[in-house]
Amino acid sequence: MNKLWILLLLTILVCTPTLASANEYEIVPHTGPERGMYSGGGAEDTISFWELPFKLQLIYISGLLATSVTLYKFLPLLLGRVRQNCKNQNRDEILEFITANPGSTISDIGKQLKLNRGTIKYHLKILHMCNKVKCVRKGKIVMIFKNSCKLSNTEQKIAFFLRNDTGKSILISILHKPGMTNQNLTQTFDLDKSTVHWHINDMHNEGLVYFENDGKYKRCFINPAIEVDLENAISEVEPAILAR
Repeated sequence: MNKLWILLLLTILVCTPTLASANEYEIVPHTGPERGMYSGGGAEDTISFWELPFKLQLIYISGLLATSVTLYKFLPLLLGRVRQNCKNQNRDEILEFITANPGSTISDIGKQLKLNRGTIKYHLKILHMCNKVKCVRKGKIVMIFKNSCKLSNTEQKIAFFLRNDTGKSILISILHKPGMTNQNLTQTFDLDKSTVHWHINDMHNEGLVYFENDGKYKRCFINPAIEVDLENAISEVEPAILAR
């Protein structure tokens, strides 16, 4: 495909000098008193394209024809190559997974589809070129969404936490049992206290949960502003979660 682009570019570069203005040429004969010196004074006269010598007309028209033929021959071929590159079994499976699991990462895709990172990156590059997917960065993590996926900023944050089993479990538990503490979550999911602390703090920083102090305990609640979005997101991803 690179050879086709180079050939097309060379043809255009060769033909472009002949594509001068078709309206008029200015011909200024040198009549100065001294040889090699131009006395100035502007153009003596203007002529139309059809008054040019036949040879110049022929060069101009041949340039137009060559450019037109090149575009006619190569443009469909180049567009066909792009369309063909968008069709591939692995690529289709990657796109289907991203559609079912918005906010997935390369690691998520590799774990589910048993593909190596290099292969996934290559196919994602093609899908991005074909305007099929888009990437959203959160810190060091890059989440991938289908390009037609119209998620708000809040919905993208929710998708980020739902893509991780631990974050998903904690978020859903706080939704279903408001007021859970760090200790409750640690015991429920058999996790280290530091792990739970890191997850709920991250959720708090993103505006998904808020805390209320109850003596020596800090109770967690879902932000009411995102509760509907969270419930909708959970209902959409639950089939995909169960299929894993």
